[in-house]
Amino acid sequence: MKGLRVVLILMLMAGLTLALPLAALAQQMPNPREMSGVPLPVADVPQGTVTVRVIRGNFDKPIVGQPVEFTIDGKVRVDKTDASGRAQVSGLKPGTRLTAVTTVDGERLVSQAITIANSGIRVALVATDPEATRRAEDDRRLAAGPAVPGTVVFGPQTRVIAEFNNDRLNVFYMIEIVNTARAPVDIGRPILLDLPREARGAGLMQGSTPQATVNGPRVTVLGPFAPGVTSVQLGFELPFSGDAAHLRQVWPVTLQSMNLVVGQTGPMDFRSAQLTERRNIPGPQPAIAATGPAIAAGQALDLEITGLPHHPMWPRNLALGLAGVIMAIGIWAAVFTSPRRRAA
Repeated sequence: MKGLRVVLILMLMAGLTLALPLAALAQQMPNPREMSGVPLPVADVPQGTVTVRVIRGNFDKPIVGQPVEFTIDGKVRVDKTDASGRAQVSGLKPGTRLTAVTTVDGERLVSQAITIANSGIRVALVATDPEATRRAEDDRRLAAGPAVPGTVVFGPQTRVIAEFNNDRLNVFYMIEIVNTARAPVDIGRPILLDLPREARGAGLMQGSTPQATVNGPRVTVLGPFAPGVTSVQLGFELPFSGDAAHLRQVWPVTLQSMNLVVGQTGPMDFRSAQLTERRNIPGPQPAIAATGPAIAAGQALDLEITGLPHHPMWPRNLALGLAGVIMAIGIWAAVFTSPRRRAA
């Protein structure tokens, strides 16, 4: 599992998400309310400049003409936001301390204390969006209501990860079952995911929904499915012989995009006609990341992992051959004994 964690971290550092659809990127963006007032040193703002952006709920709703009060080493200065919702102060010397404050519809928004260093700084002050609040309340009400007929997909952040560890090829599925409706949906049946017939020791990992169970090579996920993402994370061993392993996985529902990460040990690589883009992830645990288009329900991912470390087979075959010869000699000696030994 340690190797898996390293591969995941390296995958994120390498920016694999840049290859994902915009919907996936939107899911990964932090909530602006959680960022409100937090100073972020950045390279695209001149040193000694602090820019404050005032928004209502999200970055697509800037507040124009809003007074922002800067307190700079105890002295107050007021600047109004421009068409993009930004107010700024410039020419500040290193060590200067300041805060930014504004009040939107009676809601006071205050930045954390800022100390000027060797870069420019961006700050967002995020006011409550009444429309978003009302929608969130409606979403909570609908989510708590009865399930409605609908469909789900395996979302664009679903990933297949393979790593070689302790002479074993381990495969992990990080599955996100996505319900885009605002209410729970009932698809009329459980999701049945049949793992490759060679799979051994399949089990769920921490973070999986309690709706999922594993029985041998079959994974069952019961509905109904709540709005948003239902996570199923599992792993299994994929036996192989020689230096290659074949993985064929049929998906029971549509997979919106194929994302693969293979941790590299020695010359490990992979082949699949369904993976159209790939990149190398350097680091202490190098890996290869690849993406491909959607796979429809009932269709399969076909993947061959090559260059697997393995022990040569000839010593084992030689030992088995010698054992067979010795056994044959013993049988011959027991059956075809000489007349003298038979008489005795």
